[in-house]
Amino acid sequence: MKKIGVSLFILFTTLFSTHCYATWSIIAVDRKTGEIGIVGASCTFDVSGIASIVPGKGAIVIQAASNYYARMTGVDLMENDVPLEKILEAMMDEKFTPEKQQYGLILLDPNTKPLVYSGSEIQDWNGEKLGSDFLVMGNILHGEAVVSNAYKAFDENRDKPLAERLMLALKAGEEAGGDKRCETQYARSAFLMVYNPQDGAILKLAVQGIEKGGKPAVTLLNQQFDFWRKEEKGKN
Repeated sequence: MKKIGVSLFILFTTLFSTHCYATWSIIAVDRKTGEIGIVGASCTFDVSGIASIVPGKGAIVIQAASNYYARMTGVDLMENDVPLEKILEAMMDEKFTPEKQQYGLILLDPNTKPLVYSGSEIQDWNGEKLGSDFLVMGNILHGEAVVSNAYKAFDENRDKPLAERLMLALKAGEEAGGDKRCETQYARSAFLMVYNPQDGAILKLAVQGIEKGGKPAVTLLNQQFDFWRKEEKGKN
């Protein structure tokens, strides 16, 4: 449970992001507050390497056979205000094997809509659902309800802060069955990260390395989130 400065966060993701597989994630922006957030969960050791937040700009997730170099290509272009369609086009270069991946991109710019591309070689169930300021996508899921329930939970709680809406959406995906490889554990790793322009820091909460058959990672992440929220309230 930590807030890390943007420069440290970029270093952290550069050093520790690797090829990894993922199942369901939610990417969102709050265009009133300028916040950008991502949550994800998977039946893998550590799912957090699928995501990048570009402060003040937007966010990118590459899951399934996640490719670090494709994601960093997208980050560089997003930092330089390249249109979203062109970013996705560059990330789909053949050298990045895009048909094995699922891409999700979003910008703070109110004149843009999120984009998703699901490669032809990713496993079922896979799919996505897009709103104007968020998207939900997944692969190797228990079923379509994982995505649709997560979408509904996020969209129906617009009175709540972005971080809370993301956590509610991820939890709804767990309750709908999550990653089908994990059966009733639903996921072995999960994360939440939210960029807040007020302090220029990124909140990151993560659970990883849970043994198969152990406690559900999303439930453990939700417990972390509840503890963090109580700490934040205590500061005010």
